[in-house]
Amino acid sequence: MTQSTSGTPVLSVRDLTTSFFSQRGEVQAVRGVSFDVHPGEILGIVGESGSGKSITCMSVLRLLKATGRIKAGSANFDGQDLLALDEADLSDIRGNKIGMIFQDPMTSLNPTLSVGEQVIETILRHRKATRAEARARAIELFELVRIPSAADRLKSYPHEFSGGMRQRVMIAIALACDPRLLIADEPTTALDVTIQRQILGLLRDLQARLGMAVILITHDLGVIAEVTDRIVVMYGGLVMETGPVRELFAHPMHPYTRGLLASVPDLRDDTHRRLTPIPGSPPDMAHPPAGCPFTARCPHAMRQCAAELPPIFGHSQGARCWLHHPDAPRIAGINEVAA
Repeated sequence: MTQSTSGTPVLSVRDLTTSFFSQRGEVQAVRGVSFDVHPGEILGIVGESGSGKSITCMSVLRLLKATGRIKAGSANFDGQDLLALDEADLSDIRGNKIGMIFQDPMTSLNPTLSVGEQVIETILRHRKATRAEARARAIELFELVRIPSAADRLKSYPHEFSGGMRQRVMIAIALACDPRLLIADEPTTALDVTIQRQILGLLRDLQARLGMAVILITHDLGVIAEVTDRIVVMYGGLVMETGPVRELFAHPMHPYTRGLLASVPDLRDDTHRRLTPIPGSPPDMAHPPAGCPFTARCPHAMRQCAAELPPIFGHSQGARCWLHHPDAPRIAGINEVAA
């Protein structure tokens, strides 16, 4: 499948496969995921809990728990395969050329160190700088992420900040070394709607100002619509649909994507339309189905869907769905323009 964005990708992931091993056996969390991220682009990765979106990015940075194992694939960044590097070389990239904002800033920040010290130690780890220079850079970063009284707040501890301010500290740490790629994993989780909008606006402004590429992981399609350029929709450890945000929202090609969109309230709609949840539950990835993992929940499932996993059909926008095979029956709104 060809990408709509031209140029050499900052990150190119191919056939990434990751499993976790426990007493239950092998849990196939990520199953052959491929995508590109281009310079100056915000790529959104969206899906339900357990779809594999966070594990995909944790695999790229090799931040898996002890039970996790990357079984196959590559992640090419700046001409280097991150999955093949030794730990010393990879640690020079993590936090330096690739920044990461984790889901929960309260558990990600060290409660025993001041927030300023946590920014300063990141700078000293990756940059040839004196402590005074690192402190000056920390103040600059706090001002960049709009933390008031930046110099004074360096002395504060995480528990002295609100959830939104802790998230700003996490963003400052992630930006400390001017990364080429920023990965934001559910950066608005547990924040109220007003603070969510502030954080998203901040990320968008920073991306535009600094010119870095961003991967935004979320289950919230409202977040995706507001800030991303392209979307990767994941389900059952697979990429189910991908494409530019406008095209995907206007004409979703996969029944799962349509289901996600139908289950989100539209505040512009004054007809009081009832939301339509997706019936059923996600598949057990310890025993993934042979065919499309969405088959059991899909209103348009065919015999072929359960028997064989489809490829991705399409070009700039594509979907992993047998309904886009030339011989598939026509379904209005999916493989046929609705009247």
